[in-house]
Amino acid sequence: MDIGAFLNETAAIDQNVTTIHANIAKIQKLQSNILVATSTNVVENTSHERDNLMNETRQLLIESKDRIRRIESENSRLPRSDPNYDLRTQRHGFLREKLSKILNEYREAENEYIRKQTERTVRQYKIVYPNATQQEIDNYISSPSGQPVFQSALLRTSESHEVLSQVQKRHNDIKRVEETVAELATLFKELYLQVEAQDKTVVEIEQNAVQTTNKLEKATDELDKARESAAAARKKKWICLLIALIILAIIVAIVIYEVLKLKNNNK
Repeated sequence: MDIGAFLNETAAIDQNVTTIHANIAKIQKLQSNILVATSTNVVENTSHERDNLMNETRQLLIESKDRIRRIESENSRLPRSDPNYDLRTQRHGFLREKLSKILNEYREAENEYIRKQTERTVRQYKIVYPNATQQEIDNYISSPSGQPVFQSALLRTSESHEVLSQVQKRHNDIKRVEETVAELATLFKELYLQVEAQDKTVVEIEQNAVQTTNKLEKATDELDKARESAAAARKKKWICLLIALIILAIIVAIVIYEVLKLKNNNK
């Protein structure tokens, strides 16, 4: 990915994260309306709108997380000497930090909603069953429709079916939001686990590169020494050959001189 495409990609991710942040604010507003609503129709309509927005936000979160990881993967393959290396790593760090903060904010907001929704459910239970123990309350929170004491109390009232229906819907709503909180924690973990794994890979690559460079330098030094030794050996060889030729020439000259001298004496 060239630098132009990279900047376009990071701008698109940044816009997605900004949209996620705006969606979370809307989700919080809708959940506040759910908590104070007294009409079943209002609760159902608001919950439906909230659920659609949560699904949209979930898709944006997953998409943004994957795109940020993809950028990290591409950055890890760049040499540090690349002229755009610092820019790429800075943009990645900015987006990762921005998304991680939003994940935490979203998780905290949903935990707060779960707490308030649970408190409402407990208050309703205590109205019907004021002498309930903490264990009975905990059992009721985990499975409100399965508590025979509560159901028998409801059957003595004219609004029993309506109340039980509201309790079950509130319980399902809490479970739905709890699943979202768990998924947010997983997304956060994946975002940083990927980074740690890639950092380890980058370190290993750099270490291997350093080791390879050292080996190449050592091999180059040894090759230079071998060349110098070979050159010196060749020089010595030529010197020895020259000396041998000189000696041979002297011997030949002496032999010729003696032969000529002998011929002259015979005359």
